[in-house]
Amino acid sequence: MNAKVSKKKSGRIKGLLLALCLLCVSALCCCTFSSCKKAENASELPEGEFGNHPRSTVPDELVGYWIAGVSSISNFWGYDGVYKGPANEIAVGYMFYKDGRAKEYFYYTSTSTYCRTQVLGYKEGTVKIDPANKTLEMFYASGNYRGFNSCGSSNPPGFGETKKYTAAELYPNKKMVLKDWTIKENNGKKVLEVPLGGGEVQRYVKSTEPQK
Repeated sequence: MNAKVSKKKSGRIKGLLLALCLLCVSALCCCTFSSCKKAENASELPEGEFGNHPRSTVPDELVGYWIAGVSSISNFWGYDGVYKGPANEIAVGYMFYKDGRAKEYFYYTSTSTYCRTQVLGYKEGTVKIDPANKTLEMFYASGNYRGFNSCGSSNPPGFGETKKYTAAELYPNKKMVLKDWTIKENNGKKVLEVPLGGGEVQRYVKSTEPQK
């Protein structure tokens, strides 16, 4: 009789232990899955100070990174070997997110004889897009830049220091506006074309960089 009772108690204990083990495993899986989902979602949301300015949902065709660049290296030296003036390069890139956040990347460099100037700029904000009227507005909320000015081997004070843009460079004092834009396909690449007036067109090519 005692042996039967002992077996029953042992069976109940084993059952309880098995249930507890299953419960722990289930809880662990749920926590792990939840943590993974949170980490996954967090990686999709870039950190930054985008502000609470006007914004709209970005059309799928505009989501991503667009970059345009201009170079005037030909102005540096002529074919006769004579110095013709300072050469320069300018590049501007925009990263548009589906929820209306946006980033702007700016690069400028100029070389004159043995002096060189470089500026790297970065701004964050929101973007408002009207697909029907083909208008795009970016409202700057924050940003910083770094300047590199050197002549020969000498570097001035503040060389390469990161500085924040002042209110004069942010909304409402300043914003970026693109009008009458269109998206075209050129040699297998998507190109955002924006008329500048006088027959000139600014072309932003869809790129895969930066990733954030």
